[in-house]
Amino acid sequence: MPQKTMRGVIPTPFDFALELTCSSTAIITGDFVARTALRARCPSRLLQEAARQVRSYWRRQLDVFTVPLALQGTEFECAVWRLVSRLHFGEFLSYSDVAYAVGHPGAHRAVAAAMGRTPIDLFIPAHRVIGADGRLKGCAPGSMRERLYSFERNKG
Repeated sequence: MPQKTMRGVIPTPFDFALELTCSSTAIITGDFVARTALRARCPSRLLQEAARQVRSYWRRQLDVFTVPLALQGTEFECAVWRLVSRLHFGEFLSYSDVAYAVGHPGAHRAVAAAMGRTPIDLFIPAHRVIGADGRLKGCAPGSMRERLYSFERNKG
């Protein structure tokens, strides 16, 4: 019998909301969507806790998200996503640093590919993985990834 899923929508300070899908035990997906498309709602305790943590994040009062995540990908992708999900607010690593940390030195391109397929936006903070030159790579100007990067970089 397929596991029942629920959806929740959490507002952000930007033109997007964070839409989450979860089971009764873990967040499965997270995507930024047009704010006007969905009204804020969080129908389960897990989604309510996720919303509480997201609000704390926007107030700069949360370093690491602690809600459980259901990662679905290759062994390498899941290793990358687990590592990146443990990075603290304002902590940035290069693609090479991540590859080395997950035991695959030289696999920086594979790390970049994994970050491009991040299934749970914000909770797996792809914006904290940057190029060796310290700049954000692989995203369009004005994207949510760029906005999140700027938000954390300017934590002043």
